[in-house]
Amino acid sequence: MNSDRRWGLMGMVPIAASLILVAVGEAGGWPLATARWLSLVMLALCVAALIPLRRTGRATAINLGFGLFVLLAAAGFWLWPSGLGRAVAAGPIAWVYWVLLAGVSLPWAFGAPPFTEAFAKRTTPEAVWQTDIFKRINRNMTLVWCLLFLAAAVIATLAALLPALKGPLAQALCTGVIPLVLMLGIGLPFTKNYPAHYQRKLGLEPVGVVAEPLPAGKSPASNHAPTTTQAPVPRPIREENMSGQKTIVAVNGSPHGGIGNTSQMIEMLRPTLEAEGLALEVITLHDKEIDYCTGCAVCLEKGKCWIPDEHRGLVKRLLEADGIILASPVYFLHVTAQMKTFIDRSLAWGHKPRDTYKPGLAISVAAAFQEVEVADYLAGLLHVYGAFSVGTLTAMATGPGGFLGKEAVQARAQDLARDLARAVNEKRRYPVTSQDLFFYLHMGWLVSANKDGVMKDDYRHWEDKGFFQGFEKYVNQQWADVEGLGGEARDAWIKQMIAERKAHKGSKTAPVAPKPQAAPEAGPQAASSCRELLEVMPLGFNPQEAGDLTATVQFNISGDEEFVAHLDIGGGKCTYAPGPAAQPDLVVKAPADVWLAVSQGRLDGQAAFMSGKYQTQGDITLLMRFNKLFS
Repeated sequence: MNSDRRWGLMGMVPIAASLILVAVGEAGGWPLATARWLSLVMLALCVAALIPLRRTGRATAINLGFGLFVLLAAAGFWLWPSGLGRAVAAGPIAWVYWVLLAGVSLPWAFGAPPFTEAFAKRTTPEAVWQTDIFKRINRNMTLVWCLLFLAAAVIATLAALLPALKGPLAQALCTGVIPLVLMLGIGLPFTKNYPAHYQRKLGLEPVGVVAEPLPAGKSPASNHAPTTTQAPVPRPIREENMSGQKTIVAVNGSPHGGIGNTSQMIEMLRPTLEAEGLALEVITLHDKEIDYCTGCAVCLEKGKCWIPDEHRGLVKRLLEADGIILASPVYFLHVTAQMKTFIDRSLAWGHKPRDTYKPGLAISVAAAFQEVEVADYLAGLLHVYGAFSVGTLTAMATGPGGFLGKEAVQARAQDLARDLARAVNEKRRYPVTSQDLFFYLHMGWLVSANKDGVMKDDYRHWEDKGFFQGFEKYVNQQWADVEGLGGEARDAWIKQMIAERKAHKGSKTAPVAPKPQAAPEAGPQAASSCRELLEVMPLGFNPQEAGDLTATVQFNISGDEEFVAHLDIGGGKCTYAPGPAAQPDLVVKAPADVWLAVSQGRLDGQAAFMSGKYQTQGDITLLMRFNKLFS
């Protein structure tokens, strides 16, 4: 006997034990002594079968449900024969269905997988087990089986309670015929046919169905690259994929669904992506239930939106994808209402930078103008879902398919699809941009400033990811060591350049008697310590640049020097004061040698900040004005 058959027979033991218990009990009128010992023997058989099934992960909700019924009967006949025992004897079939209903519904209600998944995994490839469509099919099938068990339990219970149904014929119908019709006539055919029906409804080839062989002389590539003598076969617009491939998820904001120009531009990418081994899934927003954002900011504080609709599940698909596409036509100079609503509801992720660095594309089409700006807008929002832009695909078109220069649009789509596939397959990263830096500086300050209020969850995210450690940590990239122009080599190069300049000028002008040098002015370059530097900074203050600025900057200096001091700016003046400020607008936390080197120009301030050599808290824009505020 092979292993699968042996485990299958073992799984039938709880079912057989329940049927034997019910058949013997009903035939003999449930005498207590017989019911006790028979239930005990059947329970022992169930335990002997369920323990190995459980250990090997082969026990299903059905096995456990029948075993639970035998346990319930044994407990009733041994511990409470006048109550539970009598109830089981009065309607054993009803108890079987109620226990089965509890066995398949309660674990599911508390987070366990739908009970049909255990059966489905025996006939489907492992690659599809984690896909959304596989889980959705099993949720729907489990719900149908729960309703069937509920109907059978109610009918069998009525047969046990109502005197009018006590006759042999009524009992046979209510406890035998009708439940069997429900299970065998409805449940089994539904379970067999529903998965394939659901996948075909989405335009997918059902898993496990072998594709028809290609005609002789045709290569697989011919499906994606029709010749000029053969019209391309229309392909269905597919929303989901169940293949286990790396997946690109596209969000289509067009209200035209699968017939608009935006949909056609997305489909231009499909042949190249599939040739590169990637699956393309399309989410069309026009048929999704997504309510408007209310601006309550609960998502910033709690980490998720309170509105119960489809938005959160759609974003989850984007976050789990290997690459993403945001696409929208231009409506009144911007994205459509559908796309804007989807974006607005993404605020919970907008302040939480992802660390996935997946590639993405932005697509936009317009009849006249603004498609470039809308595509750039969508490209800038890719980071919300953990992606960076590898480019934008734009076009001008009027009616459906009426592209201006369609061949050029298709060629650009193929180029971008190859770039997208290369970035996915080779795990490529694109260079960091100044937009990344600006977002980091501004959003980091905003989140820190509101960490105890509306942005509690955002702050926890930044802390958990370690983003406050510096810009390098945020982008997960490091500054390269400068070779050839650092240290002694750089000093020698500068001296040589100055000497050559002097020699060149000296050869063209008459020698001039040197002027007596004035005593050097006190300033940052003359400071020998960080404390001295901060004390003389007011001497280089530029009131014209400050204008009506009023601000306080506090310095927490560590390392070789340990002190706190602050500068007060206001009324066109700057004053130094030792000690902490009452309410500083900006706090600079830096080692003494680092801040001294930055102020004297020996260390690049921006690079030092982004590499975490010093930190700030508060209004970062003040720090960005230091070069102009202090000469």
